[in-house]
Amino acid sequence: MSKISEFDNFSRSIANFFKELSLNNNKQWFDDHRNFYEQEIKDKSKLFVSRMSKDFEQENLPLISDSKLSLFRINRDIRFSANKDPYKTNMGLFFPYSENPFNVNKDTSLGLYIHYEVDQSFIACGIHNPDSEQLKKVRYAVANDYENFKTIVNEKSFEKHFPEMFALLKPVTRVAGYSKDHPAFEHICRKDFTYGVYIDDDLVFDIQLPEFIIEKAKAAKPFLAFLYHAING
Repeated sequence: MSKISEFDNFSRSIANFFKELSLNNNKQWFDDHRNFYEQEIKDKSKLFVSRMSKDFEQENLPLISDSKLSLFRINRDIRFSANKDPYKTNMGLFFPYSENPFNVNKDTSLGLYIHYEVDQSFIACGIHNPDSEQLKKVRYAVANDYENFKTIVNEKSFEKHFPEMFALLKPVTRVAGYSKDHPAFEHICRKDFTYGVYIDDDLVFDIQLPEFIIEKAKAAKPFLAFLYHAING
């Protein structure tokens, strides 16, 4: 059977694949099901990334959709983890935000992220686990332009599409140079700046997924732009 050349939708069989993988997380099982992974997850993800690249460009959204930047390996890094399962039981897709498409750091964590995991799927935007210099710049921008930042994250469309502040990293109680009385301290003390929404797993398999992502990307753009300019000046 020839490979499809255009993205249609992700197969619902992916759910069963990850359910079974969670119960049989070993090389033998994975090798036995490698063809499914290659065709229905890896190859389909590449087609999806190609589709989103065209859609982002058409909508004038500065999100980078590229297989080298947007896809993740299914192999887990177990070198420093107590969990020695060799494979991830989720599918993730990341679209970096950059207003200069010719200067995108492959290690950037600023952008839009889609996460499929059985009963734990979500979409998030922002910057996760920024390095110390990036975090310093974002905190400075939030503190010194708080009214603008507050307007962005409280805007009705943003709140509708990304209603939850994702505290992926535990906030600190003290930040050098900032008083706890600062009106923005709730945000200054954060160690990452992400907002998201949990979604029904079925949405990932819906043929309308690209349109849904575009809608989310439009809502996320002002927030991502604020963080981008905070970091890049």
